[in-house]
Amino acid sequence: MSILSLLCVLGSIFLVVSADLVVVEHLDQPPDGWTKLGAANASQLIRLSIALESQGHDVFERTLQEVSDPTHPRYGQYLSRDEAVALVRPRPRSVAVVREWLLSENVTQGQVQERGLFVDAVMTIGTAENLLSTTYGLFQHGKQRAIGALAYSVPAEVRPHITSIQPTTFFESGNLFKKSPRMSGVGIATARRRNPGVRARSTGLQDCENYNTPECLRGLYKMSNDYTKPHRSSLLGVAGFHGQAAQYDELEKYLDTYAPYAKGANFSVELINNGTNPQGEYPGFEANMDIQIAVSMAFRVPVRFYSTGGEGHEFIPDLDVYDPEKQHLEPWLQFASYLLDLPDRDLPQVMSISYGGNEQAVPKPYARRICQMFGLLTLRGVSIILASGDQGPGVSCQSNDGTNSTKFLPAFPSGCPYLTVVGATERNAPERAINFSSGGFSEYWPRPAWQEAAVSRYLDAHGDKWKGYYNRAGRGFPDVSAQGIGYPFFNHGGNASGGGTSASAPLFASMIAVINDSRMKRGKPPLGFLNPWLYLGASRAFTDITHGRSDGCKGTSFSGAKAPVIPGAGWDAVEGWDPVTGLGTPLFDELQELAMG
Repeated sequence: MSILSLLCVLGSIFLVVSADLVVVEHLDQPPDGWTKLGAANASQLIRLSIALESQGHDVFERTLQEVSDPTHPRYGQYLSRDEAVALVRPRPRSVAVVREWLLSENVTQGQVQERGLFVDAVMTIGTAENLLSTTYGLFQHGKQRAIGALAYSVPAEVRPHITSIQPTTFFESGNLFKKSPRMSGVGIATARRRNPGVRARSTGLQDCENYNTPECLRGLYKMSNDYTKPHRSSLLGVAGFHGQAAQYDELEKYLDTYAPYAKGANFSVELINNGTNPQGEYPGFEANMDIQIAVSMAFRVPVRFYSTGGEGHEFIPDLDVYDPEKQHLEPWLQFASYLLDLPDRDLPQVMSISYGGNEQAVPKPYARRICQMFGLLTLRGVSIILASGDQGPGVSCQSNDGTNSTKFLPAFPSGCPYLTVVGATERNAPERAINFSSGGFSEYWPRPAWQEAAVSRYLDAHGDKWKGYYNRAGRGFPDVSAQGIGYPFFNHGGNASGGGTSASAPLFASMIAVINDSRMKRGKPPLGFLNPWLYLGASRAFTDITHGRSDGCKGTSFSGAKAPVIPGAGWDAVEGWDPVTGLGTPLFDELQELAMG
């Protein structure tokens, strides 16, 4: 190496080490509900995840559109794990700068791992404190504990290359360096009432006006009873958070009572971030309902429950943050990261998610990071089906940006354009939008091209009604809808009744899983990202819902506090796409025929 080259290298290192520091994120105090117990153990290992700026977002969007458009030659040519990561790989210079910075601060080469848009580094907390010019503390929130910091800084030369570093200011339990085991074997669900009166073995259509049993749903949505052996790779995933435990014995009772054709079917479990799925008297309303719907409706397609541990408590408070001891976000980062790291052969083709909250409560950089990770999963052929939420146009309907503006409140992650979002309906002659079904327009993501025509038609005809209360240019949701009330299921040993878009999502996800299975058995790829197909060609396989409406903004928040009133607030179900039922409810037989063509 020449003297000049050596001086350049030393100068580069010197600049990184000695540069002025720039504060990346800062909190005035711990998030609500968290208290500091003391200093963190400096010798404890921690894994820092450094998010880098992406250089290929346009290529990512174009590739996703091509592999998701049935009219494009690349349709169904999904990317492998390595190809998807490479597509949004950060600039080589960014990786080099961050790696150089880490090594200059005594992080060993073997503890640094490049992972797509992230550089992970395992180090002691003491090393991390020196690296980030911060002090880590041990914080407690109820029974949850987390390592966190109220601020952190990086050299000025490093700052343009990163978007965030965690764990720092985003408090999530279970964020120390641990591995989660894998084994086989409350979101936004809405409890309606205990329902002991449903007849045992009520599998016919007699009670379909009141109870959405599997046979009722199959009849309503024209879903066949073709229970053939599944393709060897078929897999339907159901997400679980917050300690929700899906019970094997409850599923057995449910199948015996409401779906005897599926008697003996079961589900496997995969644990993420120290998640658990204990059997017995544990919280399970959401998990049991989701699993029982999925196993009975996707019968023969294997179902796996993904239980993710940890909680996220860094949110932007609003009037709906009703209890600091209970209010928290789902650990989206751990969930999405785990799925992205799975080998291609282990990924589910469909993932059903029945969780979410107010979009404005989620820090925008974090929300965008999670959304992009979901987008990478769709590039690998995963259909992510999400419940839209049960808050209509919003509950508290007041902004949390300091202006206290009165407005509708879109949901997260419903606004993320890479998810297929499901609203809720009720009744069957005709089906109607149900009043609690969430919908609206994102304030974080613009409207994607594939829904421009459908949403513009709605806005041209109805967009002025609530002008000023929503973002007219935002991604509209939901995309589709399905029954969301009157689901009998078993919980804590008894017969319960539930609903919400939490029920609608696993129902629709089950249909897509069955269609995928049929496609794969004929040598076709799974459907992957559904939305371009749904909006540009498959909308005729849906019943357009034109009755009913959502409601909200009634003057009381979830906390019981006084909130703004918007008289008559709600979205009407109208001809074509609308922000309460989307494109409508599926006709399975027609949807499958289109998918197999």
